[in-house]
Amino acid sequence: MSIRLKVARSEKELDDVFRLRHQVYVAERGKFSSVRNGGQHIVDRYDAIPGVANIVAYEGDTAIASMRVNRDSAIGLPAEEYFDFWRTRTALWDAHLQGKSDEPILVSGSMLAIHRQWRNRRNVIFALFKIAAGVMYDWGATHVIGSISEETLSLYGRIGFEAIGEPEWNEAVRDSLVPILAPFDKVFEWTYGSISDRIAPFWLNNFCGKFERLLLSPGESLFHQGETAEHAYAIDEGWISISRKDGQGNEMVLANLSRGALLGELAILDEEPRSATATAITNASLIVLERQHLMDLVREHPEKLGQLLRHLTRRVRDMDDLAMVQAFAPETKRVVHALNRLWRSADTDPENPAVRVGRVAPEQIARSAQIREDELMRVLETEKSKGVLDFGRRRIRFFREPGVDDPFERDVG
Repeated sequence: MSIRLKVARSEKELDDVFRLRHQVYVAERGKFSSVRNGGQHIVDRYDAIPGVANIVAYEGDTAIASMRVNRDSAIGLPAEEYFDFWRTRTALWDAHLQGKSDEPILVSGSMLAIHRQWRNRRNVIFALFKIAAGVMYDWGATHVIGSISEETLSLYGRIGFEAIGEPEWNEAVRDSLVPILAPFDKVFEWTYGSISDRIAPFWLNNFCGKFERLLLSPGESLFHQGETAEHAYAIDEGWISISRKDGQGNEMVLANLSRGALLGELAILDEEPRSATATAITNASLIVLERQHLMDLVREHPEKLGQLLRHLTRRVRDMDDLAMVQAFAPETKRVVHALNRLWRSADTDPENPAVRVGRVAPEQIARSAQIREDELMRVLETEKSKGVLDFGRRRIRFFREPGVDDPFERDVG
């Protein structure tokens, strides 16, 4: 079942957050001994101030994970309940007064609670962090502080945090805590760095703090042909297949999309039913944008309409290119075009940055190019012999861009 993450806004969503904290911290982990015999919620004063956002993850109707984000206020930040960050604050302000940095705006994450069944699924944890980073971006954060369990320090280190003090045992929490700090630029780079050059700035600049997230397993559908459209999506991790059925029920794969690809935005603009079906090929993480947020932006800031139109113009041109290839190009050209599209959306191999990896089975490419699988294999073997790529049952490794010496591909790609 898919997992949806969002900022809690309704009374029920907030109640789910506070109950989940109690379930995780008290019932499951034996923490917060002072509230063990109290009610079934964990709430403190940092949940009541204006600069707070509670993020919640749902599988179906069940809340499975949550965390809180606070911006600086007159009562400080939750992390300062456990450690004195005065030296950190002073150093940041001194750097600002010396003209070395912007005015510091501190934020803090806290109350990370994940149900035990999902605790080892890092995609849930990181999706929470990415929602939080979007909120922090909207707030103009420059630095993030926290007081975390010592056992999670390596996890936070992957995001850009460093310990700025020694671990200390806290009897009330019944855990060993560590103070941490990260420049927000590092957190944002971890969150959006790999896709910021693929998603039009229009979406990140205007909606970063409003994004929701959706986690899909292989075979799960994102949306179906004919459905009413309320959301647009950008792929953060994984692969999504876009397909369409004709009146006789014949299915055609239009594209296999990966990180940075934007899909579904045309349908939320014209209010027409979805023209295709989107299905996860692999585990996938998607950024979700509500139609209403887009409509509100255009109504409140008409000058943004030009940015949106430029983006849509590029999308229409891409669709025209694809239609020309499918209608007039011979089979070999269609395969090379499909491979070129796959190459552009493929992930960089972490062990060899010069190599790109497309995690798509060959039969998916054959359906996308509308050719027989044996013809696809012939082209793949030819490209392999030229040193362009290598392939297996579920992935293709690109050593250079396919079709770069082909004038037809240069025109339509």
